[in-house]
Amino acid sequence: RVDEALSVNPDIVSTACPFCLVMLTDSVNGKKNDGKAKESIQVVDVAQLLLDSVKTPIDPAGETETTSEPEPEPVK
Repeated sequence: RVDEALSVNPDIVSTACPFCLVMLTDSVNGKKNDGKAKESIQVVDVAQLLLDSVKTPIDPAGETETTSEPEPEPVK
């Protein structure tokens, strides 16, 4: 399976199965050691990809954006 995945030259290989995650990680690391896979490839859980896709990006300058939303009206 790893050979199939690496044939498309991915940056990330992902799975939702915890057992497969371990097996893919071990196999990709072996391919890296043999020079058959690029060092930057990552093996991650699908949930991690989802989390990364919904995170708010951090400003590289360290500045936080301030959004001025109107204050709610007090209840009378």
